Amino acid sequence: MAELAVVLALSLVLAAMAVPLIGGGRDHLLASAAARHLVSQLHHARADAVLRGAYVGIRFDGSPVDVRYALVADGNQNGIRVVDINKGIDRQIGSWERLSDHFQGVQFSIGAGVLDVDSGSPLTGDPLRIGGSDVLSFSPGGTATSGTLYLKGRSGPQYAVRILGATGRVRLLRFESASRRWVAA
Repeated sequence: MAELAVVLALSLVLAAMAVPLIGGGRDHLLASAAARHLVSQLHHARADAVLRGAYVGIRFDGSPVDVRYALVADGNQNGIRVVDINKGIDRQIGSWERLSDHFQGVQFSIGAGVLDVDSGSPLTGDPLRIGGSDVLSFSPGGTATSGTLYLKGRSGPQYAVRILGATGRVRLLRFESASRRWVAA
């Protein structure tokens, strides 16, 4: 009986120690899955633009802590413009969604101590770095709006989705806080 009590107590101590590790691992998996989901949404928008022969983009809306996004298509062959979206000329072709709808605790955000991908200087401010408007568009020729979308998980895993305008190429990077550098994810 005494041996069984010791084994049970030891098992409980080990289980209690593992719970935070599992929770942190879950946050990292959710952030990684959300970043990959976003990359797939961008690939879908680019392919849709090429197939339609018209601009297709993703419109972002909301505050930095509660960003939603939806697919939109050009309705008058002049590219996607917020004015045209508001008038209903460029129409929404996908439903609104948020990262947190599918990936609990993940949002568009920049964590403390995260450095800029290009300059290495500390990042603050808007996690959606896509130019003057909050629309990331893809042309029928496969080019895109250049920019970087920053997202992070609840316990801090930080990702950057980079879009190269000239080619429409999308890259996924992860910030390693220990080495303070970005690596391919």
